[in-house]
Amino acid sequence: MSALWGMQTRHGRVLLVVAVLVVPLAGCEYSGPDERPAQPSSPAATPQPRSFDENAAEVARLLGAPASDPGMPSEAEPAGKLSLVLAPGDYTVTGACAGVYGAKLTMVKADGIPEAASFECDAPLDRFMRHPGGPITISAVPPTGRPSATGVKVQANTDPRASEMEDFSEWSVQQLQPYLPGELRGSISANSTTTGTLMAKPGQYELHFVCAGPPGAELSAATAAGAEVLAPVQVPCNGQVFTAPVVLPTEGVDLTMSTGGGLDGRFTYKLVPAA
Repeated sequence: MSALWGMQTRHGRVLLVVAVLVVPLAGCEYSGPDERPAQPSSPAATPQPRSFDENAAEVARLLGAPASDPGMPSEAEPAGKLSLVLAPGDYTVTGACAGVYGAKLTMVKADGIPEAASFECDAPLDRFMRHPGGPITISAVPPTGRPSATGVKVQANTDPRASEMEDFSEWSVQQLQPYLPGELRGSISANSTTTGTLMAKPGQYELHFVCAGPPGAELSAATAAGAEVLAPVQVPCNGQVFTAPVVLPTEGVDLTMSTGGGLDGRFTYKLVPAA
């Protein structure tokens, strides 16, 4: 740092005196970002697998049944199993599992033929069953053992729609027997005009048709392009099989059925190649 002063001599001259002040700089300290390497964060703790008791409690929750009920997992039998004798009727069989990804539900009736279905453990599996009466064994088995747990329960069916669908399925199978080589068949239930399609190849066929419910139904048939191959005809719904020859110039036929509205109608039909 510097400063100027004027000083007059006896000769009248002004001399400039320069005074230089030196101010020592104070020591400076640098403060920047911390250059120390960041410490890696600790990994998230891995959840511990549930115990058998916890899995058994989850199965009980999914089934909505007490842990003491038959078919529930236990220390003696971690896989749910039921062996019982049922009266004839419609039932709902439910399986649940916990501690694994999925399990298999199996039902074995008196005929000894197993009916199996795989399911995942995030939700219980419900299966409708029409039982003719007699012994049945129901089990839910996981792919691994303890601590996984599975359970099963059976109760009377409370969904009338499931029973109605089974009624219709049994009715349609019983009609138009026996099965014939090369036949194509279908079934529909409706209370108004409805159409069913059979993807038959071009050729000559015999149409077999049965309906139930209303007194009668109107039946007609046409190709996919709309060409008529069977003119509208009134068919009585008395359980008798109606037959008519059909010639298909192209692949596929649409069968149109109408009850005239009101009553629900059941329709089952098949095309049999003309020999």
